[in-house]
Amino acid sequence: MTAEKAYGMIRALGAIFGDALTAAGHDKPAATTLIAGIAAYNKLNLQGEDAELDKAYNICMTDMLEAVRGSWKASRNVAQ
Repeated sequence: MTAEKAYGMIRALGAIFGDALTAAGHDKPAATTLIAGIAAYNKLNLQGEDAELDKAYNICMTDMLEAVRGSWKASRNVAQ
């Protein structure tokens, strides 16, 4: 699976989640559709429901965690 497809799947889940909240009378999440998709995946306990969605989630989370790790390491080097 490409990163582009993975991010698209998680963003689509986030959009569906936001629309469902609106339909239920709640405010849409203020977060991006990517973050809303990650939240939906976790809050709805979707792990194991769809192998492709699991792959997409893992790709997005790995990318995000690596980006955070890199930023954190860079900030430590600047602080020293």
